[in-house]
Amino acid sequence: MTLGAPLALGLLEIGHPALMPGDDIVDTLYPIATWWTALHVAQIPLFALLGCAVLLVVRGLDGRAARISRAAIAIFIVVYPAFDAAVGVASGLLVTTFSAPTTEVRVAIDPFLQALFWGPVTGTLALIGAVSWLVALVAAAFAWRRAQAPMAVVALFALSGLLLAIAHIRPFGPLACLAFLLAAGWVERTRMVPAHL
Repeated sequence: MTLGAPLALGLLEIGHPALMPGDDIVDTLYPIATWWTALHVAQIPLFALLGCAVLLVVRGLDGRAARISRAAIAIFIVVYPAFDAAVGVASGLLVTTFSAPTTEVRVAIDPFLQALFWGPVTGTLALIGAVSWLVALVAAAFAWRRAQAPMAVVALFALSGLLLAIAHIRPFGPLACLAFLLAAGWVERTRMVPAHL
């Protein structure tokens, strides 16, 4: 799971379209509504598994940084998949319930879509999830630095934290997963080497 979750999520997020404030949500989502919904259904468990991968990466490490990492990622595991489901799955299902995006449909659903994407409830979930990921990965970087990991590994954990805290759309999400995958790969490889070698 340590390597599989970031690999699967990173590959999946290469196909994640971006939506920015001011974009026409209906125009963007309607042609890809089925893919959009399926993508976000798949991301729900993958984000949780990515959080579990962080727990595996810091297992056995002592100290304040490792404890902070574990506490922060526990928040991420709960909050970030909830945010992604609320925004991604709900918007996809809402758009697919209509056979065509007529003017009447747009007028009817646009306020709901705007609230899903940019409203205070989902915005707060997104912020808490992003900050918890950032804290967890920066703390993991400090914990591994204390455990004498190379600076490249430390930097990759911190970079993953920063990139996914910005967004999980491409290029940020896939690059965050790649950085985590490389750092976690080093951790797993190191743990497989007998201590006397």
